Amino acid sequence: MEALIRRAAERSAKLTADLAAGRDSRGRPLPPQPHWHVAEYVGCIENGRDDDERYRMLISDLPRRFHQSTRDRQEFALRRPPRLTHTNWDALLAATAEHIAITHDHPVPPWCDDPRRFLDMIWVPLPVFGGFRIWDYAETPGAFLRHGVIIGGSEFGEREGEREYGAVFRRYPGGRLS
Repeated sequence: MEALIRRAAERSAKLTADLAAGRDSRGRPLPPQPHWHVAEYVGCIENGRDDDERYRMLISDLPRRFHQSTRDRQEFALRRPPRLTHTNWDALLAATAEHIAITHDHPVPPWCDDPRRFLDMIWVPLPVFGGFRIWDYAETPGAFLRHGVIIGGSEFGEREGEREYGAVFRRYPGGRLS
C-alpha cells in the first residue's frame, strides 16, 4: 500500500512540474493560451447591435480583459494598431487603449497618436439625460479628453473595468442602470 501511495505522490509531483513547465502528462508542450489584440475590438465597433453594446465592450470588456492578462499579454495586446472605421468610435478605442496602458504602466502605443483617432468636436458616446454636467467633463480621465471623448469618471471601477460582467449599461434619469 505504501508503494502505491508513494507512486501516486511521485506521479502527482511530476504532473505538477510538467504543468508548471508548460507540458502535458506525456511531456508534450501545451498549446499557448490565446493571444488577443486591442485591434480585435474593431469588430465590436462594426458589428455591435447598438451604441450601448459598442460602448460596453470598449469601456467595460476591454479594460477587464486587459486587467486579467499577464504583463506580456498586455504588451502583445497593445502592439497591433486597429484598423480605422472612420467613426467617432476610433477615438474612443484609442482613448481606452491609452488609458489602460498608462494605468498598467505601459508606454502609450504609437497608434494612439494617429491624428485620425482624435475628434475635432467633443463627443459624449451615449445620451446624457438631464443635460451635460460639468463634473462629467471634470471627472473624465485625461486620455479620453485628449481624444475628444467625455465619459465621466464613474465609468471605470477602482480596478479599471473590474465590475459586474455582462451587464448592459443603459442610462436613465437619476443615474439608474439596468
